[in-house]
Amino acid sequence: MTRKIKIFVLLFITVFNLNTLFSQDKKDKKSRFSIELIETFTDSQKELIEKEKKYLSKQRISIRETFTDSQKEIIADTTISYREKRKMVMESFSNDQKKLIERYDRRIDTIRKKFNKSLSKKQRILITKSKRKRSKKND
Repeated sequence: MTRKIKIFVLLFITVFNLNTLFSQDKKDKKSRFSIELIETFTDSQKELIEKEKKYLSKQRISIRETFTDSQKEIIADTTISYREKRKMVMESFSNDQKKLIERYDRRIDTIRKKFNKSLSKKQRILITKSKRKRSKKND
């Protein structure tokens, strides 16, 4: 009887460890677009995507550089949830920080609008399909 229990426990631990091992695997490159859709992009569309990524990165860096000591303390506080931190930091933004964000947002929005205008019907269909797949995963 004890031998059966030991085997069962061993088997259970093995399956559990394998399950956690596979669930923690991360994809090398996470993209919001499907591979099929990415293959249909023109060079100019790819450039617009890279431009958007570049501006988002620049925006994050420039905003971090303008953080005050109190904002940095809020971010470093481990007792506060991510949402609460974000809310508190955004409420504490100065007018200059808000203007900086608005400028970058306008630039990024114009890039996104250009990208959306450049999409073909086939690409739009592929995008709606991928959105549906993602929304079904969340159900």
